[in-house]
Amino acid sequence: MIQEEKINSLYFKGGSWIEFGQLDSMKLESNDFTLQFWVSGGEVDTNEAPAIFSIIDSTDEITLAVLRDANQENSITTIINSTVRKEEYSWLDWSDPDNFYLISLLFSDSKGLKIYINDSNIINSESLIDVGGNKLNVGAIVNKDRTILENFWYGYIDEVRLWNTLLADSTILFQYAHPEKLGDYYRYSYYDSLIGLWRFNWDKPLYTIEDESDFNNDGIIYTLKGYSVELSEKGAQ
Repeated sequence: MIQEEKINSLYFKGGSWIEFGQLDSMKLESNDFTLQFWVSGGEVDTNEAPAIFSIIDSTDEITLAVLRDANQENSITTIINSTVRKEEYSWLDWSDPDNFYLISLLFSDSKGLKIYINDSNIINSESLIDVGGNKLNVGAIVNKDRTILENFWYGYIDEVRLWNTLLADSTILFQYAHPEKLGDYYRYSYYDSLIGLWRFNWDKPLYTIEDESDFNNDGIIYTLKGYSVELSEKGAQ
């Protein structure tokens, strides 16, 4: 890793990813939960679509993944139960590394999947997502045995959050407007549902991603030979 003075995020430039444990073992009390990322883009040196994260089942089929396009800066691709969908948005620009986006995914056994970018609800899917036994990998498409390693992320990841509840639209709007805050503590009392928090605000290089929610859902950075992850001062403002 390469360290800068003030650490706010990790800069991925191919060949690296973060592996977390199985989602259903992260002290989830129900199958209704929210996964969030603060991310921005960067220069891409590949023709593969870089993946922000992936969940792959035991048959190596993609349960869920969110990717940016390698050659188009205003598009985002989702893979939901192996179904691929690509959309373009005029306000999306992966070429600007200073422009961080809050991506929120709301999982429900009864309502399906909702995906937000910032405060915009971009997807309402009736597909039910089965995460049982599947690991969460950030920054690549990776299967459990690591025999599939592809679509590595190019860009910055500032923060990852896992909530044991479906966040309200008003909560997501507040978080987007106030990147430095998890919620308006004068109005919301949902902190007990925060079961995973990975900020990357370090003062030295680390390979274990400590879970700041105290639920011990730590992750590990993996890097292929010849690649590296940089510690960066960039972050959501």
